[in-house]
Amino acid sequence: MKLYDIASLQSGLVLNRKEARSYEETEKIYKRLNLRALCAYNEIDRQKLDVFSAKEILDPAVLTQPGDIVIKLFTPIFPVVITEQDAGLVIPSQLAVIRIFSSKVLPHYLRYWLSTSEVSDLLQLLEGWQSQRAIKIGTFAELEVPVPTLKDQQTIADMVSTNLRREQLYRNLIDEQNKLTMLNIQKKLEENDNGYNKKKH
Repeated sequence: MKLYDIASLQSGLVLNRKEARSYEETEKIYKRLNLRALCAYNEIDRQKLDVFSAKEILDPAVLTQPGDIVIKLFTPIFPVVITEQDAGLVIPSQLAVIRIFSSKVLPHYLRYWLSTSEVSDLLQLLEGWQSQRAIKIGTFAELEVPVPTLKDQQTIADMVSTNLRREQLYRNLIDEQNKLTMLNIQKKLEENDNGYNKKKH
């Protein structure tokens, strides 16, 4: 089943067309996505969101909605399923949104499939292996999506979610251990400096 058979796809907003140039021109202030805000753990890093001052109320089509899958137009595409918490964010033109209309596919399953290395390799192959060039919406639309039963999709999505949480936990532990190691190294260096200075005096 082609991706266009189960979902609509569109790129995001060209920001300068709707951006207010002054406070007086501002109709509404939004939070907006950027490339840095999409991470590999199927979540939005809210600390990396930008502020967008719009000169008019934006079309809901360019704002995130629960169940959307937002992707980068470059590999790795880091697909993320939008939750209620992340609804209403502006989608810029460097990103695209996939909105499932088929009842045969679950968002978290499709997100997983899009995140696989096989899909990434296929996208690069179709685009001539030029990873720095934006991937066309039409290239995504033509992807052939395997569609198992809804029960199997849910099982896969649950397994992936558990694995992502475990991986993130491990990475957080590694980061904390790295910080502790660096502090201990710095402490040893300071102790040696203090000992050297005492000997000089």
